[in-house]
Formats: sequence, structure tokens, C-alpha cells
Amino acid sequence: MSRVLEAFFRHPMQLLLMLIFPIVVGLAIAYVLPRSYQSSASLWALRRYAIIGATGPESDLQSTPSATQVAALSELLQSRDFTLAVAKSTDLMSTMQLTTADPQLANDALSQEITKHVIVTSRGNNLYEISYANQNAHVAYQVVAAVIKEFQLQGQGFSVVEGERLLQGYQTQLTQAKSAADNDAKTESQYLTSHPDLTKSGANPLNDPEYALLDAKRLQSQSTLQNLQTTIATISQEIATQNTGTDSFFQTLDKPLQPNAAVSRSKNLLVAGGVGAGIGLLACVLYILMLVRRDHALYTALDLQRITGHPILMQLPQLSQATIQAVIPTNEI
Repeated sequence: MSRVLEAFFRHPMQLLLMLIFPIVVGLAIAYVLPRSYQSSASLWALRRYAIIGATGPESDLQSTPSATQVAALSELLQSRDFTLAVAKSTDLMSTMQLTTADPQLANDALSQEITKHVIVTSRGNNLYEISYANQNAHVAYQVVAAVIKEFQLQGQGFSVVEGERLLQGYQTQLTQAKSAADNDAKTESQYLTSHPDLTKSGANPLNDPEYALLDAKRLQSQSTLQNLQTTIATISQEIATQNTGTDSFFQTLDKPLQPNAAVSRSKNLLVAGGVGAGIGLLACVLYILMLVRRDHALYTALDLQRITGHPILMQLPQLSQATIQAVIPTNEI
């Protein structure tokens, strides 16, 4: 510990400069960076985001409507097709100084920009917000407006695509079920025609085991047909409800506006200063460790014993200047 304190108090200016210099550099970098402009919009979720499945709308009933729509939009923002649809409907490429020499690299950069910097946050049970910041105020407004538009188109479309796929499958099953029900009814009728004793007065056709089996099969076919018709009607109704328009999905409360004031630099300056302070402290610690490792001075009797390898038999106490003058005459000092 004594070596550390010795190194610290012998080089205070060097340590102070090593601490201050990274902070000043970080603040300077944050100050000269281009100003950014943020645009945002507030949306009101009218219902939970749901995928139409075999049992109807399937959604997370434990989450709020805004949370389900935020989750759906956040996932879409991870999709390359969605982000490129947003980016290419704006002037974002002009602000990123991208060239068309390599379209794939340009598309990757645009997709990453939208994915990383478009922020979607839930503000309440139904309220959520979309925000984006860019060096160009008009582009910031364009991106937020494009995200809302694409979410209206693609988000609502994905909600019903599973239902439409299921509907096609159920329509095929319905055709087969109708054919099976007609065949079973026809077979049962033919059996009664060929066995007139079963239709006589007082006779119970169900007492005939073979007829009872045919009748049960007909009833099962009709039940399957009715269940399919009910399922198809339910899914069709849900698809029609989902497709009634964007007003049934969400409403835009605060429309995105082109910002006329840049985002405050306070946060960036604090972050830059904090990073600089961390780098400065790390440099100071490394510098002190280096000084300690290079310091070969003797501070204690243990240091002397370790260096010489001989035991210390006697040690004179440290005398103050007043004691020395009292013991030794001044002219002999």
C-alpha cells in the first residue's frame, strides 16, 4: 500500500492529466457530432394483435392490447422485407451516403438502420409509441410515417394469412364431407328400400344391427359436415372482421411531424464524459501499477531483509529534528 501511495503522491499531475484528457476528448467528440432530429407518433391499439387459427383469433390474453401490437411490430422490424419496404419508401439512402454499386450491401445497411434505430415502446394499456431519430428532420418524419403505413398493410395481412390458409383446407374437407354424407344417406336409403319389412307399421329399423350401423355412420357424417360448416363460418367471419379496415386495428392519436428542433445533447455529453472518465481511470490504474512494479526503493525492514537475505538485529527509531538537535550539538550536525 505504501508503494501505491508513494507512486500516487509523486506523480499527481501526470495522473490528473491522464484522467482529464480522455474526458475532454470524449466531450469534444460528442459536441462535434452532427445533431439528430427525432420524430415520433402515438398509436392507440383497438384490440390485441391476433393470428386467426383453427379455433379463431389466437392471441396472448395475459398481455395488454398495446403490448401485443408492440411485440408484433418489433418482430416485423427484424424482418428484412418489412424494413426494406419502410426504407425504400423514404429518402433514407441519401442521408447514409450509400451507393448503388453493390445493391446488397446498400440494402443490408438500410435494413440494419431501421432495425436498430426505430424504437417501439408501450406507454399504457392501449397506448404505444413509435420513434426514430436521424440527422435529417424530414427523413426522421418519413421513416415513422412509413413504419405506420407498412404495419397497417403487412401487420394486418399477417393476422389473417393463417386463417385464409386454414379456410382453403377446410373448404377441401367440406367438399369431401358433403360427398361422404350424401353417400351414407344414399346407402341407408337403399338398404331400407331393399328391406321393406323394416318400414312396416310397428317395426323399428334400428333393431336391425346392419341398419343401425348404417344409420350411425350417416349421423356421424352429418355431424362432421355441420362442424366443418360452423368452423368455416367462424373463420370467414373473423377474416371479414379483420379486413374491415385499419380503423379496427389501431388509430393514430399523435401523427408524426417533422421535428424543428434537434435532440438535446445532454445525454450524449454525459455518456461521452462517462466513457472518457472510465478510460482515464483505467489508464491511471495501469500507470500506478507500472510505477509500483518499477519502484525498487526500500520502505520497511521487511524490504531490506528480503533484498539482503540477512536478518535484522537492530533498528534505530526514526528521530524527529528536535530530538536530533537536542542530542547532537548544532555545530556538529
